[in-house]
Amino acid sequence: MKEFLTSYLFLGKSLELWVIAIAYIIGGFAVGWFISLICSTVLKSIANKTKSHLDDIILAVTEKPLVFCVTIGGIRLGVNYLDFDSKVDVVTDKIFAVLVTIAVAWVIVKIIDSIIEEYLVPYVAKTEGNLDDQLLPIVRKGIKAIIWIFAGIVALKNTGYDVGALLAGLGIGGAAIAFAAKDTLSNFFGSIAVFIDRPFQINDRVKVSGIDGFVDEIGIRTSRIRTLDNRIVTIPNATFALSPIENISSEPNTKVSEVLDLTYDSGYKGVEKAMAILKEIAASTPGLSGNPLVAFSSFGESSLKITFVFYIAKGADYFGTLNAVNLAILKGFDEAKLEFAYPTRVLYTRK
Repeated sequence: MKEFLTSYLFLGKSLELWVIAIAYIIGGFAVGWFISLICSTVLKSIANKTKSHLDDIILAVTEKPLVFCVTIGGIRLGVNYLDFDSKVDVVTDKIFAVLVTIAVAWVIVKIIDSIIEEYLVPYVAKTEGNLDDQLLPIVRKGIKAIIWIFAGIVALKNTGYDVGALLAGLGIGGAAIAFAAKDTLSNFFGSIAVFIDRPFQINDRVKVSGIDGFVDEIGIRTSRIRTLDNRIVTIPNATFALSPIENISSEPNTKVSEVLDLTYDSGYKGVEKAMAILKEIAASTPGLSGNPLVAFSSFGESSLKITFVFYIAKGADYFGTLNAVNLAILKGFDEAKLEFAYPTRVLYTRK
């Protein structure tokens, strides 16, 4: 039997070498299966007893890549044992190095992705607003892309490719692309600035560059604001980094200032009566908050001016509250027989 194994050749190698090589390959699969069994039973039960979820994450994401590396290691040993030409060994070594690089990148990507899913996603879900919910998937994909690009560079280097020349070419090309796409890059970093500084959230009412409206969407390059006329305005994100942003929704209440003109015939008592009516309205109208201000502010050309400043509470019906206040003023002044002034002129004629 041994003589048959050593004398019979296949592809220039004896059957004995082929049997040993196949044994290495099968051994690699067997060891990989055994490692998978240990990870899924013994190590998993140990990890479940700990308070931290980090060990569960690491164990879950490293099991398959580890089995993959052990399996291809057995295949590599089997191929090398056959002792083919040196060129074949070089090729198999390069293939093995590339596969190991892919496996390592696979592990890193899975670990980072699992940590983001376990810790960062629940944290973002608890925060107010939808801005971070929109940007988290973008950041998540960006991290994965960076890791795989770096892994590709390492894999090319392991195959003997001149990575330095490639990076130099990419550097020159990247500089040209960056110059051509500087507006796109500035808008991208503008969205990052909005994410970090958090000057507003989705559905907030803001004023920026003369545009007043509610934030509907924040993208990578542009954002959309729905104006008070119910029209969508698309704004480059770089605008947020270069222009002052007024967040109207951040105010605790909305200030309303009105100037009421009474006729000079109202006199001292009429002004006092009007101020008392305004104070009563400010105290009794639902939807108002803060400290109202009522003052006899000035003598006009044809009227006595009373300034009435009040605050509509955040979340209240703005126009409904304003309507209630103005109707109450009109009713109170009518019942008190107080007349609103209008521009008048007295003309004197000489006979």
